[in-house]
Amino acid sequence: MSRVMIVEPLPLLRLAIGQVLQRLGHQVVAEVGNGQDALLHARTDAPQLIVLELAISGLGGLDLIRRLKLRDPALQLLVYTGQSSSHFARLCVQAGADGFVSKHDEPLELERALSAVVHGRRYFPRDALNTPAPVGGKELDTLSARELTVLELISEGRSNQAIAEQLSISYKTVSTYKTRLQEKLQVDSRLALATIAQRNGIGQSGVLTPAEPELQAEMLHEPAQQTLLRAMLDASPNPMFVRDREGHLLMCNQPFLAQHHTSRERVLGGRLTDAFWFTPEQGRTHQARYEAFIEKGEPFSSQRTFEFLGEPHFLQYWAEPWRDASGNVVGMVGSFEDLTDRQILLGQLRDAHEQARARYREVTGFARVVHEDLNEPLQRLQSGLGGAQLPLSGQVALQRLSLRLHQLEQLVTLDQLRPPLVPVQLDIVQWLEARLTAFNAQLPAGGAISTLALEGVTTRQLWIDGERLGMLFDSLIRHLSEEAVQAPLRISLATRMQVTGVVTLNLAVTLFQPLAHRQGIALQLCRNLTQSMDGSFRDVHENGETAFLIELECPAALPA
Repeated sequence: MSRVMIVEPLPLLRLAIGQVLQRLGHQVVAEVGNGQDALLHARTDAPQLIVLELAISGLGGLDLIRRLKLRDPALQLLVYTGQSSSHFARLCVQAGADGFVSKHDEPLELERALSAVVHGRRYFPRDALNTPAPVGGKELDTLSARELTVLELISEGRSNQAIAEQLSISYKTVSTYKTRLQEKLQVDSRLALATIAQRNGIGQSGVLTPAEPELQAEMLHEPAQQTLLRAMLDASPNPMFVRDREGHLLMCNQPFLAQHHTSRERVLGGRLTDAFWFTPEQGRTHQARYEAFIEKGEPFSSQRTFEFLGEPHFLQYWAEPWRDASGNVVGMVGSFEDLTDRQILLGQLRDAHEQARARYREVTGFARVVHEDLNEPLQRLQSGLGGAQLPLSGQVALQRLSLRLHQLEQLVTLDQLRPPLVPVQLDIVQWLEARLTAFNAQLPAGGAISTLALEGVTTRQLWIDGERLGMLFDSLIRHLSEEAVQAPLRISLATRMQVTGVVTLNLAVTLFQPLAHRQGIALQLCRNLTQSMDGSFRDVHENGETAFLIELECPAALPA
């Protein structure tokens, strides 16, 4: 007969399944309780048949089936699980299993399935074979295998971190699955997800914990619901509570007790009007609001300020109706998060931001006044000189003053008006060559010629605001040539295409000597122009050289 491995988390069930297999003449070569050990023993013990439970730790059962079948297509896999056959049998067919038996079936079904699978036949519920995944109609039809696994673990009250550890995925990935489940099932809380899972037979009931003595009769008659509630409360890092229709506190977790500086014995059974952390008037108000939501039977959430023991607390809170098997509302399950410290910090940040904006407006306004005060006298001076011949040094000084005032005007306009970008398609290499040629042609006699080096230009065609880039490039190289007339400039260009179709453009302008003044209107204009294009502008000083590095991201364009 066959060499068999059993994958079952419960030791007692492993023993029972092993006895059935041995009685039928099979050899049990391995017994494991999780998906990781199953993969390991599948290699080392070479079983021919694996009997496995879907609800295992370390790796989801459906993922385990896929991995085992990819490694050895001839391996026979029989699923023996407590999960709902209406949802999981079809998924097991798709994953590659050879048979599916529910633990809720008669024990003889397992023996029949073993016989069928060993002889090369498939053994599934009738509606699982040759049936495509249904579209619409049932709550869980749109869920993938991994989403069903995450839903199952949520229904057992596992935290996101516990789910991540069990499935060997990241905490962030679990959050993504949870969000996707809420969108597909059109709910907004873990409790609602757990309710849907329980309604569809997903998940395990877990181990029943002792009930609080104040639990109402309708909940005592449903231990599975009570267990699910307790598991969810214990898994939550935030304060959680369960109240009945009249508002009596039936359950709460440790964060709830810590938030109110109290003990379980002191608060269980009390209504909101009995809560010592509220004033009598506040207690009556909250009790009336709670009873109104109970009558509506709808979930609610809000953010507002509460007073606990006379201290204001800004809370984000929600509550979800809890229903019995007949659909009647028997109470509310709720939670809240204290955002007081975050709210204070946000207020401080808003104040600081407003103060910074006010100071910035003052500086910008002052720059505008300076420009207006100096521009008019400069124009008068130029008009008054007329055809007078100034010495060369005077002409240069006048030109620089005029240029600085023009750059100051550009800087103020950029900061105050924030003109939108106007992208055009450019061949960036041709554009730079033309710009640099025009600059070199205007150099005075004896001026050092600047050069362009292409360093890894993989993409030439791109969309970019050519006017703003030209203003940036011209301002920078003109400023550097003024600061060091005899020193040549080296312009380096590199482009890199990203998988998203965005081009990263790196432009470096290097002055082959130290730069004495690294501040001023021209360089500030360059910084602001780069920032307005969502880029970065920085300077590097080493080995006796000064380099200005500009990095921009822009969409690639088709060749013109």
